[in-house]
Amino acid sequence: MKVYYAHCMALYNTPQERRDLETLAAMGFEVVNPNSPWIEAEMAKLTPDARMFWFERFADECDAIAFRGLPSSDKIPSGVATEINWFYRRQKPVIELPSLAGARVMTLEDTRIYLREVGQR
Repeated sequence: MKVYYAHCMALYNTPQERRDLETLAAMGFEVVNPNSPWIEAEMAKLTPDARMFWFERFADECDAIAFRGLPSSDKIPSGVATEINWFYRRQKPVIELPSLAGARVMTLEDTRIYLREVGQR
């Protein structure tokens, strides 16, 4: 299964990008990384306005998209959001790579309170 790895350019060539690529490969995906030399060569041929839309082809060529929000804020940059929407429109799977997972973990007591509030207990 081929997955497109959407992430902010600020994460290119970082340990986080390397970890994400390793994780996706370990899950059995063939990863299409926009931070690849062959993609960079293609980008050099295009005008700045045409570059983002060149990436839409991967929504047709890939089976799914895996994306990462910004690690420091867990927000999704506009370019990544555009790519996610291309996959949604094609009804293809969208996988979010976790950010700030430790900060989002609830304590046992918080979990119990939440379950009571939503009527599960």
